[in-house]
Amino acid sequence: MGLIRSVTDLLLPRYCKVCGRRLDTGEQHLCISCFLGMPRLEYLPEELSLAERILLTERNVVRAASMLKYEKESDYSKIIYHLKYYNHPSVGSWLAEIGARELRDKGFLDGVEMIIPLPLSSVKQRRRGYNQSAYIAEGISRVIEIPVADCIVTREVSNQKQAGLGRFQRWNNAEGLFSVAQPESLAGRHLLVVDDVMTTGATLCSLIQTMEKASPDIRISVFTLAIVE
Repeated sequence: MGLIRSVTDLLLPRYCKVCGRRLDTGEQHLCISCFLGMPRLEYLPEELSLAERILLTERNVVRAASMLKYEKESDYSKIIYHLKYYNHPSVGSWLAEIGARELRDKGFLDGVEMIIPLPLSSVKQRRRGYNQSAYIAEGISRVIEIPVADCIVTREVSNQKQAGLGRFQRWNNAEGLFSVAQPESLAGRHLLVVDDVMTTGATLCSLIQTMEKASPDIRISVFTLAIVE
């Protein structure tokens, strides 16, 4: 396998998603220097995480965590651009696996029965070719061996692009986006909701509230790959 990888790297060189340096055999998506320098956020069960503070008003949310701090001007923002826009969704599943192992060891994923990626509208998914949140969910699923349920909740409309909107505009823009196709599948379950980046939490809260209305007795944990401070 090592020889095959070496030959492949020679013929089809791979490059770091952050700094652009050519990757060595054994490196995945990021060079070792950029990997070690990632703006990581540590989840501490005894402290309120940034994600939990944003989602504090959501009564069914039992815990929330994000893996990376997102800063638009940082070179590390390129990870999200590669994930969402440059047809490299595998970077999301790779990072999610790493994050899931750490969160599993801290008990964050205890009791989770189903993983729900934040859905895209059918129009946006056709245009992009994939849902980046589903790739993040698949990475977590490989670690905890819990199924990804990507058909239970659907996105009815594609809202205006959130980037560039103010906080209140984002909340107004996120109303009425989702519907639950199979509410009986949620009843009494502990769900892990997954997204790529949390900014104000408006879209996530819209999804959470839609699921709460369909099944008031659910418990929800939230994981995002990155979060804006």
